[in-house]
Amino acid sequence: SRNLLLPEGVPPERQWARFYVKIYRAEGLPRMNTSIMANVKKALIGENKDLVDPYVQVAFAGQKGKTSIQKSSYEPLWNEQIIFTEMFPPLCKRIKVQIRDSDKVNDVAIGTHFIDLRKISNEGDKGK
Repeated sequence: SRNLLLPEGVPPERQWARFYVKIYRAEGLPRMNTSIMANVKKALIGENKDLVDPYVQVAFAGQKGKTSIQKSSYEPLWNEQIIFTEMFPPLCKRIKVQIRDSDKVNDVAIGTHFIDLRKISNEGDKGK
């Protein structure tokens, strides 16, 4: 009997799969010294916080993972991977990749990008 909750074309005997998202590096990050928080930090700790402490947050199929924080870097190098476990084929069609500035008060998103899984996977058996 067919599982009526699955969309058309999705096999009922879906297998568990691991999705590896590799984060290598970032470049061209903006200086963050225009914020009010930078002035507050300068007053509190006596330094101008125009450097970012970036990390990458990846969201996929209701799960989130993140890289380590690279202190004071405009060209951070992570070379890390985040692993998600999800059914295959995934019903979630995109991966959200966001670079964020780590901050004790409030982390700020520097940039967001979505990866469409349909554009990076093959159809059929080779797509596995």
